[in-house]
Amino acid sequence: MRDSKNQEKTIVVRKTGTDEYSLVKISNGDVHEFEERGIGDVRDGTMVLRPIELVYLSIIGYRVLIDGNEVGVDELIKEVKSPHALTVYLDMRKRGYFIKPVINGPVDFLVWDKGKSPVNSSPRYMIKIVTEGLGIQVMELLNVLKYSESMGTQLVLALVSSEGVITYYKAFTFRPVKGG
Repeated sequence: MRDSKNQEKTIVVRKTGTDEYSLVKISNGDVHEFEERGIGDVRDGTMVLRPIELVYLSIIGYRVLIDGNEVGVDELIKEVKSPHALTVYLDMRKRGYFIKPVINGPVDFLVWDKGKSPVNSSPRYMIKIVTEGLGIQVMELLNVLKYSESMGTQLVLALVSSEGVITYYKAFTFRPVKGG
């Protein structure tokens, strides 16, 4: 049985598309609180959440109702397409960073410095997930690096092993100084 504190933390969403949920109601919270923590995106006046964010909310104590039915964390995890993305997302949240998934972009996540709000600051890092054994093509890496630097962010490669262990590597362009 849930205690009254957990009972108050409920989020009601409805599925609106592939990997997309529209917020219907939050009890004991507001949309601004989610925005401040880098959870969801406001689009046309509606808060849109991704499955990975619903998993996180469930883990931190929210009851999640989708289309009127309560859904547990195990069911929510099944909605996440990439287990490696979930591993990285939860690890960065545990470390105290605000992290947002990127949909159909050259990188997987935008990350803000600890203590910086996504509402009034720009991301500091872009994370690209690299799966052990699959690697990344050199040209793809260079293009992602160029994109990250053009946006004024630091590219971080998240190498995820087959056991789910994450190692983070900062990537940057080395510009040699001309000698005299």
